[in-house]
Amino acid sequence: MRRSINILLIGIFCIGLSGCYESVVRFWNNDGWEPPPAKKKAREECFEELESIKEPKAYIGSKEMQDWLNKVYGPAERECMKRKGF
Repeated sequence: MRRSINILLIGIFCIGLSGCYESVVRFWNNDGWEPPPAKKKAREECFEELESIKEPKAYIGSKEMQDWLNKVYGPAERECMKRKGF
């Protein structure tokens, strides 16, 4: 009986930690929950700027779309953010 209670408590603890893991990592990597206003504004401006890039006629998650994101959109977004000072 005691062993099954311990296993149950460990299971609940692990599920709780796995649910919070992504939030903790996002908090650690992004200077908090909300990005600074200047960075948020720059990201929005870059998004508007990059909407003109023609994307492939593929569904999201396909190999073609992933290649386009990695080779075209990602570098363009990083370049735009670099121009804005981030």
